[in-house]
Amino acid sequence: MNTAFFASDPIALGAIEMLHASKDFPLVCVVSNPDKPKGRGKKLTPNEVSAWAIENGVELMRPEKIDAPTISRLRELGVELIVVMAYGHLLKDDVLNYGEYPCLNLHGSILPKYRGASPIESAIALGEKETGVSLMKIVKRMDAGAVCDVEKIAIDDDDTSVSLRQKFCVASAKLLERNLESIKNKTSKFIEQNEDDATYTRKFDKSDAVLDFTASAKIICNRIRALGFATFERNGEVIKVKDANYKICDNTKECGVVVEASENGLCVACADGVVIFKSLQKPCAKMMSAKDFFAGYKIECGEILKSVAYKNILKC
Repeated sequence: MNTAFFASDPIALGAIEMLHASKDFPLVCVVSNPDKPKGRGKKLTPNEVSAWAIENGVELMRPEKIDAPTISRLRELGVELIVVMAYGHLLKDDVLNYGEYPCLNLHGSILPKYRGASPIESAIALGEKETGVSLMKIVKRMDAGAVCDVEKIAIDDDDTSVSLRQKFCVASAKLLERNLESIKNKTSKFIEQNEDDATYTRKFDKSDAVLDFTASAKIICNRIRALGFATFERNGEVIKVKDANYKICDNTKECGVVVEASENGLCVACADGVVIFKSLQKPCAKMMSAKDFFAGYKIECGEILKSVAYKNILKC
């Protein structure tokens, strides 16, 4: 059974590589987003999925949108099964009704929870201990299709969006591989989702990184694990921080008060203790250890850093 894979994010490479190595379900083409300008010279550069296809000699199509020539080429290549993961476009009937097999999607959550744009980051930010990949039929409603199988993934306390995505690469390949034969034989059982349990994620933006010291220490650190960094404003400058940990303690200090600013880190009072940032970055500078940062930048103990209320992670 010839397969085509639609993807634009490197999280899909585990499943793509599995198909590329398969004799029974060979990968005959990859469909991805057009190249985007990058760097100072704004040179058009392929994304990581496109770069993989080019390097491995797999036919690559990068249409602005799926059009008649794209569908025609899929048929010329003898594509029988289409698999999608993190492609970034809503697919229309010409793809959803392409052939006799359902158009499949690998979604980064245990559906019906965390449908939408940022399931991995949202799961970390909300303190989940487990997530997974769902293999589902694609329908016109976002991530609402019937689910065939799920591969569960543990979220460790030190997992970030980067480390968790690596787990998804492995889990997606495993999930797809164990279901391909039953899909080919049409013996897979696709179970409709319970709409009452559905939740929806949203895209994160720069404002989500701004610290809210009135939140609990764990919530603050979970958000930093999800986004990779956080920011606060001081004297008109935006300071970026990362490598956060926390201590829960009785705290009589006002939220946002600087408790310590030294080579040990920037320690700031929050709702139920203190948050400690081990790495900091000034505007137009590189990220530094607290020791190097405070060698040339002064923050006084007792200062109150501004808090900005966190927005809801999930769509209401």
